[in-house]
Amino acid sequence: MHEIRRLERNQEQDESAANVEHLKNVLLQFIFLKPGSERERLLPVINTMLQLSPEEKGKLAAVAQGG
Repeated sequence: MHEIRRLERNQEQDESAANVEHLKNVLLQFIFLKPGSERERLLPVINTMLQLSPEEKGKLAAVAQGG
């Protein structure tokens, strides 16, 4: 039973590390892209991953457009 729990913990840690790596890649892509449609294309991904509030979504959308 302990072995099963250990394997589950390892899998959870692997998934968490993969999620952090994906978030890092998306944020870096957003930062280095020029304002416009390419940045705006990443907004739904960032909004979902960070669970942004409506106010935060609005601010990020303004940044994506160059504002």
